[in-house]
Amino acid sequence: MSDPVLMEEPLQFGEGGRLFGILTLPSVPFHNPQELPVFVFFNAGLLHRVGPHRLHVRLVRDLSRMGFSSLRVDLAGKGDSPSRPGLAGQQSTAADYEEVVRVLESRLPPAPRVLAGLCSGADNAIRLAPKDPRVVGLVLLDPVCSQDGGFRTRALVLRYTNTARYIAWSRRRFRPPKSQEQFDPLAIRDVPTPEELRSAFESMRQRGGRVLSVFTQYALQFYNQAGQLGRVLGVEGYEQFCTELFWPQAEHTYTLDLHRRRLMEAVKTWAGGFIRS
Repeated sequence: MSDPVLMEEPLQFGEGGRLFGILTLPSVPFHNPQELPVFVFFNAGLLHRVGPHRLHVRLVRDLSRMGFSSLRVDLAGKGDSPSRPGLAGQQSTAADYEEVVRVLESRLPPAPRVLAGLCSGADNAIRLAPKDPRVVGLVLLDPVCSQDGGFRTRALVLRYTNTARYIAWSRRRFRPPKSQEQFDPLAIRDVPTPEELRSAFESMRQRGGRVLSVFTQYALQFYNQAGQLGRVLGVEGYEQFCTELFWPQAEHTYTLDLHRRRLMEAVKTWAGGFIRS
């Protein structure tokens, strides 16, 4: 890729060079590199570092044009990074992140970090943030939160007042059933506990960090109103350091370019809060 304002470098790093990622840097520093955080984008499910519909690629390039450096990484067992023998799940992710920190510290000046991810990538960011004191930001796309007291009432109202959802339900209702079993997308996620979620947000509050959370139609089974996450967490000063968005028209993987561009603008606006004028 040729772009006069950014550089991209493939990295093979970690023990035995088992991890692979793409480091994206601004070609000309716009700001003090020690002040701006470095973004780390985790895999979304089984997708590799490009993200759904190349979302991560487009995001990091736009962030680079603002002056931010970013690393898109394939965690072990995903993309071009083989699995870790004897390790899986959270243990493997924790070991991978240690290698990510080491390679960033070897290639870049000391800087804070922002952890970003969609779906399981958000789950990983939530668990890792409290353990790394240099993390000052989280971008969480469809994290999982508990239902609040008004969730069921809102869900009932939505079911009978949303025409599009009613039509979709009708089509499913009168279509010959293929299977009696319904697929639960949360069943394949190792979802953080409520305590882990609260710990991540508390760590951001204590460090003066910031959080961007975006919920799509995927979340409707557990989240259905902007502000629900803040109410469930009950973290002091939540509104001062957290941005919570609810886009029920958007699909989980941002299939439509319109929704991808909307998300990119939201992330860039949020990231702009780290730039000192």
